[in-house]
Amino acid sequence: MESPLTPELVRELQEIAKLDHEEQKKVLPEFLKKLTPEQIEYIKKQQGEQQGGCLFCSMIEGKIPIKKIYEDFETLAFLDIHPANLGHVLVIPKQHVQFSTQLEDGRIFDVANNIAKVIYFKLVKDTNIFVANGSNAGQRLSHLVVHVIPREKDDNINLVWQGKEIQEGELDKLVSILRIEPKVRKEIKVEDAEESFYDDYRIP
Repeated sequence: MESPLTPELVRELQEIAKLDHEEQKKVLPEFLKKLTPEQIEYIKKQQGEQQGGCLFCSMIEGKIPIKKIYEDFETLAFLDIHPANLGHVLVIPKQHVQFSTQLEDGRIFDVANNIAKVIYFKLVKDTNIFVANGSNAGQRLSHLVVHVIPREKDDNINLVWQGKEIQEGELDKLVSILRIEPKVRKEIKVEDAEESFYDDYRIP
């Protein structure tokens, strides 16, 4: 891949690399603000991403400005500044985890669903809620992100695939490997569940 960095940016990056780790953490956020997503991706591929230089962690810490639309004690949601469509929202956990399977609960998806609801009622658009767990699935950074993408007809976003032909025996084998038994849950009255939901999430 040809370097998208200008000679000036390369020199500045080299100077940052000479600093100790603590000094790097102080100056890196300002440097990253100058870069395009392509340039950031190139640097991460060349040098490897470390948690201390995680873009999303820097956003959570307030070191990089964001267009925040929601925040609670464990989740942050903000507008993607290079969106698939206008209104594309990124929902991230404040804990630095790479995969959704590392989360202790599914609250982040409750937040994503509520944002999708707001998009439907306020922007009158359908949505995709999308997660990439790992680079082979399209994950670019090692911090989990849930994408909530507004959709409209003929918007040229391609999330479709050609279905593969699989033998029934192979399907049966996968069933035996992947089957999950449901957990026994305490029964909750419908009216209590609805009240709890609306206490947490209200469309403004």
